[in-house]
Amino acid sequence: MDINFFNKEIAPILKGYNFQYTSFPDGDFGDLERVEFEGHNKVGTVDFWSKGWISIDIYDLIVDDQLINLLLGPDEEQLKAMETLVNILNGAEDNGDYPDTGHLRK
Repeated sequence: MDINFFNKEIAPILKGYNFQYTSFPDGDFGDLERVEFEGHNKVGTVDFWSKGWISIDIYDLIVDDQLINLLLGPDEEQLKAMETLVNILNGAEDNGDYPDTGHLRK
């Protein structure tokens, strides 16, 4: 999983969010590509390292609480974590209306 996957599969289904992209060479898990997002009273980051690691951090400004903070290795459930990210950011956790993320499994 990498930044290209995020741009193609994830960003288009996150309506109402602003994205900012940054890169950092030579991190602990290789080169880092970071996506920062803000919208719907939530902020956070998704980090993609060149060695296959990802991290996801989401903070809710209304409830003043961290909703998710994950660091996943290349052999862990990264796709499931991305589905959780989409569900949280699109409000599915609040109203039970889960968006169709089945296409992420292809």
